[in-house]
Amino acid sequence: MEADELAWQLLVTSYYMFNAHRVSGPYNDLEYPYADTQGFGLTFAGGDVAYVTDKWGITLNLRWGQQVDRLTEFAPLSRGFVTWIPHEKLTLDMGYFGAFVGIETADEWENATLSRGFLYFEMQPFRHLGLRALIEPHDSVDITIIVTRGSIFGTAFPSDVSVEVPAVGAQLRYRPSATTGLWLGGLASPNGSNGNRDWEAILDFVARWTPKAWTLFIDGDYQFSRRGPLTGTAVSKQWGVSVGGRYDITDHWSVGGRGEYFGASGNSETGTVFTVTGTVRYSPVQYLILTLEPRADFADNDIYFSRPFVTDPATGNTVPSLNQDWFFGFWIGATARIGN
Repeated sequence: MEADELAWQLLVTSYYMFNAHRVSGPYNDLEYPYADTQGFGLTFAGGDVAYVTDKWGITLNLRWGQQVDRLTEFAPLSRGFVTWIPHEKLTLDMGYFGAFVGIETADEWENATLSRGFLYFEMQPFRHLGLRALIEPHDSVDITIIVTRGSIFGTAFPSDVSVEVPAVGAQLRYRPSATTGLWLGGLASPNGSNGNRDWEAILDFVARWTPKAWTLFIDGDYQFSRRGPLTGTAVSKQWGVSVGGRYDITDHWSVGGRGEYFGASGNSETGTVFTVTGTVRYSPVQYLILTLEPRADFADNDIYFSRPFVTDPATGNTVPSLNQDWFFGFWIGATARIGN
């Protein structure tokens, strides 16, 4: 075994979150995972290992933590797939792998901000179970094609939806220069209604620039269902755009930010949401990252929890009420990771 064929890391990410509405639990009725609860929380603890040769490989990622089952239906397995490389310009993966839609990832240090965006949770899939092919016809062009189980939202359907037809998708990545990347992709699948005859789809476009110490991006999504609602939602169309970036001031300090607009139409969830997030990171040593991040959200509807507390008629528990159309909070995050 050659050392450069084996990649591994161990990690833990935790946080303290302050909610201006001073209520515990998820701060909105969408139940963002990872960093959504006032007070202290454990986002992730886990490890990754990958062994890849010039012909084959295997990848395994494990995660434990707060609401990790929102990221993966096979928790603690986050990703796990085998790779076959029949040609230098063709790579085939089979198993449970990450989605190509969007610019953000689950691991916070790979993003411009600590908390994930509204588009990431409301529109974009996290994982797929199936087959993936990466074709590299040119040094500046990559093409990814997937055939997977489940819907455009990932592998899982609601328990009352029966779908036999797989989801299919493709993405084209073009690098016109060493500092510019353009990604255009889409996914389509049945939405679970009308005997799997009605389809839904998501279109995704990403532009990323990395001049010197900067990383800047634009991510736009449009999601629609030809007939009936999108799987597991009360809307037939969703759209949004996320704009942000990061600047590495020194080897130890960086700043980042993200602004988002989201819209939906059809039935009870019609409305728009704006989010604004700012991030300051300090890394005193290579594998420790400390973060301070304020965030504000503004919505058309009352989707944020606040006081007064009310009694849930289903459970009899005392819970906060959905009576606010804005949110403000901040996170203090800490990530420790080691590996090669």
